[in-house]
Amino acid sequence: MTTLALPEPPTTEWRNSTPSTPASGQPPHDSLLRPTPPTEDMMRQASVADILAALRLMRQAEGWNYGHQIDRHDRILLLVRHLLLERRHPPTFLIYECLMDAMIDPQGSVKGIRMLLDELAARDMKPSLPICHSALAALSIHPDYVLRQQVLDAMQDQWFTIGQDAKQSLVLGLLRDEQYELAYLRLSEMVDQNEAIDSWVYDIFIVVFGQLGYFDELLLLLYRRKSFVDEDKDVASLLYYTLDVCSRAFHYRGTVFAWNTIVRTSLLQPSDGVVENVLATAARHGDTALATEALDKISRRTRLLAHHFEAVAEAFAANNDMDGAFHALCVMHKNGIPIVQANTRGLYEALRRSPELIHIAEESIRSLVSSGQQVPVVAVGVVVELIAETQGTEAALDLYNDVPELCGEPASSTTIQTLIVSSRHMETTRALVKDYAALVAVGGDEGPVRSLHVYNSLIIACVEADDLDLAFRFAFEAINAMGRGGNQEASEKRDLSWAKMLLQKAGEVEDARIWTVVDRLREQEGMEDEVVKILRQARLRRRAADLGAK
Repeated sequence: MTTLALPEPPTTEWRNSTPSTPASGQPPHDSLLRPTPPTEDMMRQASVADILAALRLMRQAEGWNYGHQIDRHDRILLLVRHLLLERRHPPTFLIYECLMDAMIDPQGSVKGIRMLLDELAARDMKPSLPICHSALAALSIHPDYVLRQQVLDAMQDQWFTIGQDAKQSLVLGLLRDEQYELAYLRLSEMVDQNEAIDSWVYDIFIVVFGQLGYFDELLLLLYRRKSFVDEDKDVASLLYYTLDVCSRAFHYRGTVFAWNTIVRTSLLQPSDGVVENVLATAARHGDTALATEALDKISRRTRLLAHHFEAVAEAFAANNDMDGAFHALCVMHKNGIPIVQANTRGLYEALRRSPELIHIAEESIRSLVSSGQQVPVVAVGVVVELIAETQGTEAALDLYNDVPELCGEPASSTTIQTLIVSSRHMETTRALVKDYAALVAVGGDEGPVRSLHVYNSLIIACVEADDLDLAFRFAFEAINAMGRGGNQEASEKRDLSWAKMLLQKAGEVEDARIWTVVDRLREQEGMEDEVVKILRQARLRRRAADLGAK
């Protein structure tokens, strides 16, 4: 920045100079405000009054209208530098006001603002009101708390009124300085006092709060912003932005407000990604109407996929509407989309939260089937498993036995596994183990990988039911799960109670498959000592048994 160290006082020549009027009729400063910066020769040909007129015009943000924009920061510095160095023009208040205006640009800086204020103080010139306003505006872009307070103190010393522009610059400075709560408080005070606030100030707060996730505050400002009825286009853009950020963050109130305002009124059509987020938000909050609307909009644009139906089913389930949830899964099944256990997660969670709905869910299944619908076996399996987990396997047997009739196929392997684990009577366990062996062939679909805790219970149940074939199948599944690692806890890996029982039973009947299990276990990282310990204990038990027999 040019140093304004020119001591000459203003003269009458500068004060009384007026812009020249060229014969062409064009404004005398026209050549100084074109997109291409003026050359030194062009500036020399212009009078001082013309240059000052150009500077005054640039002090207004939209002061010129030539169908183009210019680099205001660089043009101000260029003209001021020419005035000071070439024309020996004194540094008047207008010069400082223009230079402070240049600091409002992103190319400005706190250092530049401070330098101008220091030079004014060195010349014993108190900052004028325009200088203070421009300084506050610049500090809203280049925040500096100390300097901002210095400007406010200068205004107070001179009894300047802190008007609308200054207050807006202050709240924006706080916002830029990441003092979000204080900025919002000051803006709220202006609103409460019915002070005029430009719409673009609301726009900045709304965008920033959307990025930060302050959605409740964003909505309050958006309600206020909508009162600017003469700027519908800008409001529509803000509403679309609100729909985007709120639905992405699953903020229900913001999503519904924006959707109702711009989508249901056909003001704007959201992108596929935004509609997907709206569907997910509706699912999470159990808004079946919104979920259905979003699904309908997606279906008009593209082929519906599993996660679309899953979201609608989740919305109905979250709203405790079992008929709607199962109907959505039936439609998904009817459209030829394979349904896996993951697609029923929302239904499972809803029934877990409200066990009293399990009986209603069973009634919904039977009602849908009686009306000609085919309920997916995975969906029925969710209810069977939850009855078993909450009331015991015996309570779930009626629905389990009806699965082939209800779904046209037998229960899944995962469902039968859950029934085996939850069984309280050996007779029931033996029957289920027999069903599993008959329905799930060796090497067939064993279902998703279960936790080691579940495998532990399955193996022990099979051993107690005298079905070593199935026990060994689950044993190898458990070992494979150990090898995959993943989320298995170390304590689960060290729990080899199933191996102890299997080893004992296999030893009694001399089943050589146990040694394959032992070898596979010893290959697992950190399991060598545990396996050796189990083998040693088994030998001791065998020796004690032999001695007892003698």
